[in-house]
Amino acid sequence: MTNWKVIHLKPNTEKKFVQYCKSFQITCYIPMRTVTRVYQRRKIEVQLPVFTGYAFVNFTVQQRLTLLQSNCICRIIEPFAPRQFVRELVMVRRALRADPTLQATKSLEQGQLVRIINGPFMGTEGYVKSLADNMRVVLNIAAIGQALSINVSAEAVEPL
Repeated sequence: MTNWKVIHLKPNTEKKFVQYCKSFQITCYIPMRTVTRVYQRRKIEVQLPVFTGYAFVNFTVQQRLTLLQSNCICRIIEPFAPRQFVRELVMVRRALRADPTLQATKSLEQGQLVRIINGPFMGTEGYVKSLADNMRVVLNIAAIGQALSINVSAEAVEPL
């Protein structure tokens, strides 16, 4: 059985934590994306974590204390479904191999309560009806049993 856990790290300690894990032969995975930065008219490719502040580590109970002594960890998060979690990590790794410039985005689901954060409907709250580039947010008026539907971009909403 795999012992993969999510490690919530202190800010800007991802690469330091990977080196710490390597020195103690602990399997650690931090998905990295490639970003092109321009410094003084030169383009430089930089590796940045996809999920800032998180690492995925496979460790035993005996190695737990060693990890906690790294002074990089805020908390250790146990996944609810370990097999599904490992499958998701494999998919993330495959996706980053295919396109190393991918970046993380908000996780939204149908039926989730969201708030629109920019545009003419800013501050409006509703439920996600359909997910696409232009998602459909439904504003319910329970008192009269009616609803209003708005099309907004995924970047214009935040989950509540």
